[in-house]
Amino acid sequence: MVRVVRIGARLDVAGAVLGLLAVAVSLTPSLLPRPAWGQGLVSGLAFAVGYGVGVMAWRGLARLGRGRLPRAAEAPVWAVVLLGFAGAAAIMPFAVGWQNSVRAAVGMPATSGFDWMVAGVAFAAGSWLAFAIGRGVAGGYRRLSRLIGPRLPGRADRPRAAAAGTVAATVVAMALVFSLGIGALSWLLTVASEHKNRQYDPSYAQPASALRSGAPDSLVDWDDVGQAGVKIVAGGPTAAQIELVTDLPAVEPIRVYVGVDVPGTFAERAELAVAELERTGAAERSVLMIAGTTGSGWLDPAALDGFEYLHAGDTALVTLQYGATGSPVSAVLTPELSQEGTAALVDAVTAWWEGLPADDRPRLVVYGLSLGSFGIQAAYDDMADLLASTEGAVLAGTPSFTPLWSAAQDARDPGSPYPLPVLDAGLHVRWSDEWGGLEVLPGPWEETRIAFIQHGNDPITWIGPSVIWKKPEWLEEGQRSDSVSEDMVWIPVVTAFQGLIDLILSTAVPEDAGHKYGNLAVDALHQVTGDAGLSEDALARVRAVIEQYDTYSPVAN
Repeated sequence: MVRVVRIGARLDVAGAVLGLLAVAVSLTPSLLPRPAWGQGLVSGLAFAVGYGVGVMAWRGLARLGRGRLPRAAEAPVWAVVLLGFAGAAAIMPFAVGWQNSVRAAVGMPATSGFDWMVAGVAFAAGSWLAFAIGRGVAGGYRRLSRLIGPRLPGRADRPRAAAAGTVAATVVAMALVFSLGIGALSWLLTVASEHKNRQYDPSYAQPASALRSGAPDSLVDWDDVGQAGVKIVAGGPTAAQIELVTDLPAVEPIRVYVGVDVPGTFAERAELAVAELERTGAAERSVLMIAGTTGSGWLDPAALDGFEYLHAGDTALVTLQYGATGSPVSAVLTPELSQEGTAALVDAVTAWWEGLPADDRPRLVVYGLSLGSFGIQAAYDDMADLLASTEGAVLAGTPSFTPLWSAAQDARDPGSPYPLPVLDAGLHVRWSDEWGGLEVLPGPWEETRIAFIQHGNDPITWIGPSVIWKKPEWLEEGQRSDSVSEDMVWIPVVTAFQGLIDLILSTAVPEDAGHKYGNLAVDALHQVTGDAGLSEDALARVRAVIEQYDTYSPVAN
């Protein structure tokens, strides 16, 4: 049986060496810079995991070698700490350079001594936490061994049988606990999210305008709009604010939002959304947008507000909340909700729109960010269906597991880069990662226009399961985006893990990096849907207003 050494006494040298190597790997460049505390915490967890793997691997090899390999040495904690300081001194010049290269790629300042001090404190906390968890797991293993071992048959083979039986029982128990745990976690997260969804921000009052869901005249009760929906129907620019920015006569925008608490199936809620469009007079507007929400029901206010400024408020927005949990949880545990809920909305609204007079109806466009983009694309069979069924689309930060997006990426013209493909010379579908990037291709951009916007360092777009075992195409020679550090290399398993950490921790990045697309979405919406006749000065003012937005959090939304 493996003896667990208490961290307060002595440490295994083999484990410590592998742990320090894991720390070095955790400092290698990834897609996005992390806060100092986050990097320290990750490195601390890496040390503990590396230590555990090192201990188990060496002792396992020693047993297989039947004495031909020496037993791993142990050393006092202070000796391992000295080893750690020596290793840190050796790797620090490289670590600083690696981290600063990632920060430079997104236009952030270099790290400071204070950053590394904070990282050191967080490293200690992360290591302690991981060791504490490890000791708990090991203690459970020992107790299970003592419980099962004496009851196994066979005296001569009892040690071997006990070990095998304990391992088998442990695997079965862990599988059962994992299965039950996932189910319980999903239920708890759903209940907690639904409770949070009913806690309205008091700074958002019930709208008085009949053009908003949740208003007194609305078919959707204010109590059923939900926390995310409240910010949409009670937010956004007024006609007066739009006129102030655009110097054009404006009307109050229409915003229809059907919350997850509205009774009925997805199809029934989608029909309610259509009834809301009819009630508010959406058929008389110039542009109708179907928007796919993120997991919590959130929509990027920068994109929505910018869209309304561009068209002087002569717009109608319609969306449906399919769940209340954040996108990371929703994508892992209930991805079908995004597909089913958004598809139901798209089908119902499109059928209603097609029934309007073809020469006297609003222009139909679709928009989605992150899991919202995934849901919108799932509503169409393929790119041809999307082009035939809409009059424009803006799809931002599409997750790597989206089939329609993946097919478009793979069908790109020969010689075009993977991060920013070119498809059919940009005739209908284009990609961009910067303001004005959709206009750089020399050929015509015909109607209907589809715009994919994606930053080269967005972990949601680029990190998928295959990155665990296969070097991704976006890191191949000649395919790397300018926003990705030249020092970043693919490391099996590690690169995928770092991408996951980037998703969780890297929210404090500029608006033109990572998973933030509010400003860029406005440019794409302008290129796809046009505007109400804004002057260049008015467009500049719209952009200046939208550049003040900074709201997206991939974990919360």
